[in-house]
Amino acid sequence: MSQDKRQKRDLHALNPDGMVLCNPRDKEAAHRAEVEGIATDDHSAVTCRNCLDLLYKLSKEKRNQ
Repeated sequence: MSQDKRQKRDLHALNPDGMVLCNPRDKEAAHRAEVEGIATDDHSAVTCRNCLDLLYKLSKEKRNQ
């Protein structure tokens, strides 16, 4: 398997279960993200567009409750 050679990678958010927020059912994706250093618990550092959209929706739901 070839390694990804991109200079800048998107940072993905992790959900409370430790899974990637934009792909919560894929355990392999969560493992790869952690090993490759592209997963973070710091929501202000996230750059993945899908994760950002999901974080926005989650925070909006939390505010409305």
